[in-house]
Amino acid sequence: MRMQKNWGDGTVYQESVNKWTAKISLGTTPDGKALFKRFSAKTKGEVEKKLKAFRRSLNETESVSSVRYTVRDYFLYWLKTYQFQKLKPSSYDRLESVVNNHILPVIGNVRFDLLTRDEVQRLINNAYRQKELSYSSVKKIHDALNACYKHALMIEEIHRNPCLGVVLPSSSERVKQVKSLSEEEVKILVRELEKKDENGKPLYHYAQGYMLILNTGLRMGEALSLQWTDVDFVKKTISVNKNRIITRKRDEEGNALSGYQTQTQNSTKTSSGRRIVPINQSAERALVALKEGNPSSYVIANTRGTAVMVDNFERSFRVIIRNAGLPHYGIHSLRHTFASLLFAAGVEVKVISKLLGHASVKITYDTYVHLFQEDYQEATKALDGLF
Repeated sequence: MRMQKNWGDGTVYQESVNKWTAKISLGTTPDGKALFKRFSAKTKGEVEKKLKAFRRSLNETESVSSVRYTVRDYFLYWLKTYQFQKLKPSSYDRLESVVNNHILPVIGNVRFDLLTRDEVQRLINNAYRQKELSYSSVKKIHDALNACYKHALMIEEIHRNPCLGVVLPSSSERVKQVKSLSEEEVKILVRELEKKDENGKPLYHYAQGYMLILNTGLRMGEALSLQWTDVDFVKKTISVNKNRIITRKRDEEGNALSGYQTQTQNSTKTSSGRRIVPINQSAERALVALKEGNPSSYVIANTRGTAVMVDNFERSFRVIIRNAGLPHYGIHSLRHTFASLLFAAGVEVKVISKLLGHASVKITYDTYVHLFQEDYQEATKALDGLF
């Protein structure tokens, strides 16, 4: 990759009787303004020494790579050349979104090899404090920057990684509490899902699909990719091994095209997502109902007997929630409700983590920490009246 750009060798001028200044161009700011590095000294000779030393440090950088380009230039090159073929389509979409929305608008015009740790730290701080992004979102920004600079360092494009030493915010400071239905709301939802039309047929085509998710804790993509070969009615288990995803349409080089597409990915969200989930009685009834009159290989199929589009499945659920008179809940709330009901039943967190396909028990604990806090409060009440 060779992108030459004339950044200037620096200039020296006298500002006042005892003040000489040197400045050298470092590119431009996000709004297009020129970005300079300045030095001051009492004499011309002193300031020239400072400028010469700085130019020498640049030359040391260029002895690793003589190329001079911006953060934007290198990131776009890195994404398409090294990440597009490596990542799953949905993972690439997320990475590209992080880069385009949170990195390039802020430091895209800075010269790639001159980005400093302080500039990265400010970017991280602003994303968390001013944009009020979650810890997870801020970490994705840092991870993207670090991965790109580690790659550049490995292939000797640069001699240092400005992400080293950058401090992330506390992961526990801003916890996004998940939304789950109460037991009463679950009863209301189930009554709505069981409604029939005037001909005695289910009022909602995907009703039993939502019942299946509520009783298994599957992710939406996992449920929509289920095939009958994944269901064992004898052992009463479901094998989770695929994922239904929606991604941007792209050409062979990774350039985004207009529109999105839904596809089945022959792997789960994470390696731990591949698991065996037991079928309870409610899930079994849902599966039997889904099997009836369904010639498709998919457990949850549309009226044409083909795989369901993710957005159609989400849209149908919003209608059901609205008709039931419930507050706004997304489909993922069914998964959270499954977990919350298990916690309420006294099931161990380790078991719940396995059922949900989390990569670690810590993820489960961090996601449902508010439930543990409620348990702690109840536990201390046991001491009331003992003294």
